[in-house]
Amino acid sequence: MAVLSSEDRAFWEEHGYVVIHNAAPPELIQNTAQAVWDFLEMDADDPESWYADPSRKGIMVEIYQHPALWATRQYPRIHQAFAEIWDNEKLWVSFDRASMSPPNVPGKFERTNLGLHWDMSVEVPVRFHVQGVLYLTDTAANQGAFTCVPGFHNKIDEWIKSLPADTDPKQQNLEALGTVPVPGKAGDLVIWHSALPHSAGINTADKPRVAQYITMTPTGEANPEARKRRINAWKERMAGFGGERPEKEHESGETAHLTELGKKLLGLETWG
Repeated sequence: MAVLSSEDRAFWEEHGYVVIHNAAPPELIQNTAQAVWDFLEMDADDPESWYADPSRKGIMVEIYQHPALWATRQYPRIHQAFAEIWDNEKLWVSFDRASMSPPNVPGKFERTNLGLHWDMSVEVPVRFHVQGVLYLTDTAANQGAFTCVPGFHNKIDEWIKSLPADTDPKQQNLEALGTVPVPGKAGDLVIWHSALPHSAGINTADKPRVAQYITMTPTGEANPEARKRRINAWKERMAGFGGERPEKEHESGETAHLTELGKKLLGLETWG
């Protein structure tokens, strides 16, 4: 069954992002949120525990291979959403992290800069790539919600060409381009075109935002070494986008069970 409606597709084409409501069921979302809290050794119901000493340097949580993260990665509705965006079901899922953004509190945790950025090269012509974030908590607009410059995928090439020679696009005042926050409910998945300048918003609310980053791309099945690295990263619970670091999960974690879909999204089995 299709996930994206015709209205969703039109919104995607114009704005460069789309919200998939109820992308995963509440039980999976709650389990994943709890996995993040447990990894951080914090209590969602205890505000005093949200602020590490010394304070965390950012919002990212270095959790990559936890079974709860794999449960959402291999959930069919999430795969179907990316398959429709790519017009290709034969995808590999990324080894992405989670994040926990607590409310800004001076002296404990304070972000003062939105930090809009791209996570890829922006050389013209800018290539097509997508990213995603799954909300694990209800997330208001002022609660660290995903924030982007909507529609910029349709004008980025011309904008870059308009800059003076030898100008770094990534060093421009990207906030001046105009941003919007994208609120959502726990279980909502935001997929965006990677050409959009984006960031997690600054949390000025009174509750944390917890989220999981997920993206999928057409497989690299033709690269046996890539398959081997991915399988090892899953099996040995390795940290890092490429699964190259033996850290906390490697020492004390549990290797995730994969469904038939999950095996293909990892590369353990081929799509055929």
